Amino acid sequence: MRPAALILAILCTSAALVPAALAKDKDKNKDYQWKDAKVIDITSDRGGPVVVPVAALVGVPVTKTFYWIQTSDTIYVLGPLLTKRQLLNVTLHEPTRIAIDGNTAHILDDYGKDRKIPIAEKVARPKPTDPQ
Repeated sequence: MRPAALILAILCTSAALVPAALAKDKDKNKDYQWKDAKVIDITSDRGGPVVVPVAALVGVPVTKTFYWIQTSDTIYVLGPLLTKRQLLNVTLHEPTRIAIDGNTAHILDDYGKDRKIPIAEKVARPKPTDPQ
């Protein structure tokens, strides 16, 4: 009876993990419409401290980082990113590529890695007027 219970447990665990793996592969294989873009600004905003329970209550300063990305028709403000691990490796005033997926932007960093970041704001670029 024990081997049957062990096989059943393995099958149930495998069945529970398959949908998560398929969803992850679905996101990776999604074809995005990539646009040429340029990093026009990187801003940081020092917020107030956040109280974190680490053996005692400790106040930790929070810095929010925003990336301003310009395409041919829109300027996207991406962020906020709160931890150093989330920061992008992009060069200011250098070209990159961006794809929009709802309220999320996919941006290629300097190493060509696709990074997923929330869109904080969209600003339409003014159209050049026709001189007459």
